[in-house]
Amino acid sequence: MNSGRKAKGKKEKGLFGLNKPLASFSLPLLSVIQWAILFVFVSCSVGPDYKPPKVDIPKNWKWGEPKPNPNPSPSQGKPKPAVNKEANKGNGLQSEENIKKAIEEAKKNPGKWKVAEPKDFIKKGEWWKIFNDPVLNQLEAEAEVANQQIKMAMANVVEARAGVGAALSAFFPHTNFTPSYQRWKLKTHLPWLPFILPEPIYSTVPLPGIPAGSIIGTTHYYGFQPTLNMWQVYLNSNWELDIWGKLRRQLEAAKAEAQASQAELEGMKLTIHADVAQAYYLLRYIDSQLEVMERMIHVYEDNLKRVEIRYKSGLSNELDLARAKTDLSRIKAQYIALESHRAKVENSIARLLGQPASTFHFPRKPLKEEPPDIPTSLPSEILEQRPDISQAEREMAATNAMIGVAYAAYFPSVNLNAYFGFFNTDFGQLFTWPSNSWIYGPLIDLPLFEGGRLLANLMQARAAYEKAVASYRETVLSAFEEVENALIGVRLLEEEQKVEDEVVASAKKQYELAFDRFQRGLSHYIEVDTTETVWLNAILTDIALRGERFIVRIALIRAFGGGWQDSSMKKSPIKEAESKKVQK
Repeated sequence: MNSGRKAKGKKEKGLFGLNKPLASFSLPLLSVIQWAILFVFVSCSVGPDYKPPKVDIPKNWKWGEPKPNPNPSPSQGKPKPAVNKEANKGNGLQSEENIKKAIEEAKKNPGKWKVAEPKDFIKKGEWWKIFNDPVLNQLEAEAEVANQQIKMAMANVVEARAGVGAALSAFFPHTNFTPSYQRWKLKTHLPWLPFILPEPIYSTVPLPGIPAGSIIGTTHYYGFQPTLNMWQVYLNSNWELDIWGKLRRQLEAAKAEAQASQAELEGMKLTIHADVAQAYYLLRYIDSQLEVMERMIHVYEDNLKRVEIRYKSGLSNELDLARAKTDLSRIKAQYIALESHRAKVENSIARLLGQPASTFHFPRKPLKEEPPDIPTSLPSEILEQRPDISQAEREMAATNAMIGVAYAAYFPSVNLNAYFGFFNTDFGQLFTWPSNSWIYGPLIDLPLFEGGRLLANLMQARAAYEKAVASYRETVLSAFEEVENALIGVRLLEEEQKVEDEVVASAKKQYELAFDRFQRGLSHYIEVDTTETVWLNAILTDIALRGERFIVRIALIRAFGGGWQDSSMKKSPIKEAESKKVQK
């Protein structure tokens, strides 16, 4: 019976070429593959190509140049030596030649934004080493390997790079191996099952008076049995042709997202290293304030003893004694509050280093040295190496590519499908050649009515791009604000500390005079109380200004993007000429 059906199958041509030899469909399959390759090479990419937006970038910093001295010394009032203009090109100084070029460029491009050229690939290096502090170097090294936020950013990079691989895999055929087993139960009396009719039996050999292949009878059962087993083993392959560039746009977006995640990692490293450095110098200037307050506590204790002696001898009144006790209690309370603040800063450093705050202890190290010099006359293009600007620009590119993906949804998608496997109700006959079946051919999917979904997706992609553009420009504007604020601090804090040094000296002198007058009985303790408080506050402010000068330099480095090229560290020709002149 089976052999009869097999002979019959060789004579007839079944649906989709079932039970045909493989050689009979190899030629059409080859032609389909050739057409698919042709489609891939001649296909286009719909949607707008990415063009970085322009950003209005000034050539120089408003607070980048040193403030002119209103009262120059005789040596400063002399004419400055001539400066080579060629050597002054590109250093970002407000030279006459640069100003003329800026005016000419402004006339050519009024109100234009500069084309984005991210330079976050520039190696930032270990910028904290300019502070020449081995302890800070050790803390930064520990933060690099143990900080959890950096590890999360690294994981994001790996995840985004895996997304690129997933987008790239869409260009290749996807093939699945799918074995299955099912047990069916069917009712044979259903009128809509045409295959329940008696099945004819064909003769496989000639019989007397009956040629081979003739019907010699029917089966004794009708169609399928009420219950049966179904065994299937097949390979299913699908290949989407990228005719309209949807897959290419998806790959473009995935690459941009991976680059954005890399920039995010660099930005996270910059933030963590800057936070460690700022917390370190904040802790050190708090230690300096604690050191001063410990000395002042001894001074207040000595004053209290002197007042008590004078009070017992009748030279001071009870009010002076109460003031002396109040001063001592107040400075002790301030000392305790400052210790509490130090403990919190110490805990923040522990978190940045990836250590439990309960086991981290940092020894006292008062701040004594001066902060290093940092060039402030760098060109404004240095901001293009900031990681956050690069991240915003790459996110812009990704959202632009997604517009092409949404636009490609309007066009028909073409998939090449192929199926080959074995199908039988008898597992013993499953892998025999009569049990094989195959299907191949293209599948075209043309959207006709989506209820506005495609238009909504396209509008959403365009709005996301416009939002990314605005976010990018806002990031650039914020970067300029951060740099200018840091430059203000670099310049004015130094001037403020010079004035504060004079305040400390004057307050100390005032306190000494008031204490001398009190000792000689010419005044009450209220003068000592007032001048002593002014002197202490002036000292603490002076120490805080020194620490803020370190912190604001770190903020400037962060605003610059974490570093600069080595050539930018060199002194400008004007400053070199001035320094040589002073030496002469």
